Amino acid sequence: MKIRSQHKQQGVALVISLIILVSLTMLGMTSIQRTTTDLAMAGNQRETGLMFQSAEIGLIAAEDYIDLQTSSADFDDRPQGLYTVAANDSTYDSPKYFAAATWGGTASKQASTTLMTDFGLDDEPRFIVEYLGDRSQNPLASINIGGYGSQQPGNIVSIYRSTARGVGLTGNSFRFVQSYYGKQIN
Repeated sequence: MKIRSQHKQQGVALVISLIILVSLTMLGMTSIQRTTTDLAMAGNQRETGLMFQSAEIGLIAAEDYIDLQTSSADFDDRPQGLYTVAANDSTYDSPKYFAAATWGGTASKQASTTLMTDFGLDDEPRFIVEYLGDRSQNPLASINIGGYGSQQPGNIVSIYRSTARGVGLTGNSFRFVQSYYGKQIN
């Protein structure tokens, strides 16, 4: 009788060890799946951050470009990414911000940076500038630049709308940012 009970115990030990092995395998697979998901989320977060920073650099380059210009007449060159919006112009066709052709070639200005080589971005940041006119001439330009509720009497402020596009590492996703910039003319 003792021989029989020993054989039964050996079979039970095998079944229990198989159950433990299957449980550990499932735990391992779940851990691998979670790690893969975490890596994908971290990669997407990095891509989003790089696109935003790239687009912000594009806006800074647009503001620097505006500051270097001596006349608002320089902003009527659509093939170079520079637009002028006349007051009450119903025929004005704003740039197609989400069209790839708008950001290729000379249709927009390239921000001169080393982001491509430093971070491996697919493309340098690019920007478009729209001259909206002087604050007093164009309803589109009547935004408050000087602070909440102030209108700086006697100063002529030219208003510009800058749109920048940042590209990530893969070139498959883009971030667009837009800002208004006022330049005072005395």
